[in-house]
Amino acid sequence: MQQKQKSITLNLITNGIKTLMSVLFPLITFPYASRVLGSVGIGKVGYASSIVSYFSLIASLGISTYAVREGARIRDDKEKFNKFAREILNINLCTTLISYVLLIIFLNLPILHGYKKLLVISSAGIVFTTIGMEWLFIIKEEYAYITKRAILFQFVSLILLFLLVKSKDDYYWYAALTVISSGGSAVLNLWHSRKFVDWRESHVYEYRKHLKPIFLIFGTSLASSIYMTMDTTMLGAMQGDSAVGIYTAAVKINLVVSTLIGTISSTILPRVSYYIGNGLKKEYEKLMKSSMDVLLMISVPASIGMICTSDILIYLFSGREFMSGTLAAKILSVRVVVGAVNRVLAYQVCTPYQKDKEVLISTTSGAVFNMAANALLIPLAGVNGASVATLCSEMIVFLILTHYAGNILKVKALYKRLPVYLAASIWFFGVRWCVDMLVKGQVMRLLITVIVCICGYFAILLLIKDPYLQEYKNKSLNRVKAVLKK
Repeated sequence: MQQKQKSITLNLITNGIKTLMSVLFPLITFPYASRVLGSVGIGKVGYASSIVSYFSLIASLGISTYAVREGARIRDDKEKFNKFAREILNINLCTTLISYVLLIIFLNLPILHGYKKLLVISSAGIVFTTIGMEWLFIIKEEYAYITKRAILFQFVSLILLFLLVKSKDDYYWYAALTVISSGGSAVLNLWHSRKFVDWRESHVYEYRKHLKPIFLIFGTSLASSIYMTMDTTMLGAMQGDSAVGIYTAAVKINLVVSTLIGTISSTILPRVSYYIGNGLKKEYEKLMKSSMDVLLMISVPASIGMICTSDILIYLFSGREFMSGTLAAKILSVRVVVGAVNRVLAYQVCTPYQKDKEVLISTTSGAVFNMAANALLIPLAGVNGASVATLCSEMIVFLILTHYAGNILKVKALYKRLPVYLAASIWFFGVRWCVDMLVKGQVMRLLITVIVCICGYFAILLLIKDPYLQEYKNKSLNRVKAVLKK
């Protein structure tokens, strides 16, 4: 029996709300935590998290991406899906066990003597992620449930933050709070998963057929993680906790926007896999074109806006101690667009077509370049060097992914509206300059700049009759008219 297709627009809205909350949460927590813990405390937690992320990769092993891709193809067949879900969970439990064994061995290294407790605390997120089975709910496009659950535990974490983190020595509590949300979510997910999978059913399990594609995706995830986190790890080793803390502030400013924009790719992936798995080529191509256009419509002005305001954002949300990370934040702002496009090329073009080897080659090239560039640039330029290395790595990945994606569809057609969105937002720099000349006070400068730029940008798109904005406007007007008629 075929599952009724959920509205992609509704999926984007609900997942967008969830992502928005995940964006707002660090905007509230990080300014408080950075002022209480200082750059050293934040740096310790950031360094421990970057190390644990490698063991998280071993535990996850690319399973989530593979599960969403393959599970979405068979989600209408209850018996096949039941068997598939059990196989994926059992594989994930085994990889989690291996990950913890390696972590225990790793903890005995002398260099990590002062980080043992932090590493143990942060590692709790590994098992929570495994038993939480987020992939199951993404396959079923249960974004409303995911959103409500995430918001609940974010509020719990927020309350606990203000109650428990009160001095520079409370960074252990801060580390623990980063995994509390995933712990509560995991328990609820286990209970709620019974709606989709009968865990009591027994099957003849086939694990081997899943292993090759999972390992290919794992290689991609590992390489991606290296060029996403190696900058933090190498900074900590070369320049100490304070440099990591300053860099973390710069990264978080951009990560907030990147996470929100990444919602588009992550929400659409199950539907993309469903279309390809069921031979719906035209529907796939139409969805790809519209999703890339919407992504560029949001990411281009967001990137330029971040470049214009990153100094104010770091000052307001992290404090004067972190201001030396301003240039790094500006450099990383460009990565918002490149990273967003890379996610589309990798996970909406190559991955659904099972081009896992090609994605692996792309991300491995980026990782190798990132390690070499960090080794060269961090001693020369510290935090700014790390940001340049990371941006250049994203560019390397983009060039290679574009080559491979070109064998599947016309990639150039996806970027047709890029010049339009760039032209409609490049004037943001002039707004910031004028605001600085006329307005005193950082908060007012930020508010006026953001409001003028957002209103002006969408006004321009309405004037030039942007097709996607026109479509959303017409849908909204029709809904209002329908409500008024009632």
